[in-house]
Amino acid sequence: MLKLKEFYEKIPEIFKNKYFIVGFLFLIWISFLDENNLVSLNQQINTLEEKQEIIDSLENEIFQMENKLERLNNDRKELEKFARENFLMKKENEDIILIK
Repeated sequence: MLKLKEFYEKIPEIFKNKYFIVGFLFLIWISFLDENNLVSLNQQINTLEEKQEIIDSLENEIFQMENKLERLNNDRKELEKFARENFLMKKENEDIILIK
């Protein structure tokens, strides 16, 4: 019992304050034990950043496809080039040679 009393007396007064103890326990609870703790919040932020990068790349891809569609709708030579490359269309008296 004497050792316990000596240990208690060595503790600074601020750590014996009931408001400090309650506040410290509250911080521990919010940081680690609560459903919305800091660890899960950090994981959610990382996931959100990853999803935002995917969204940005997909928006960029959509923009490029819209530009290509606009060129295909307005430029006849571009449309012919697209048809030749993707659908193997040809003009009369032309031969197509595929190299794989």
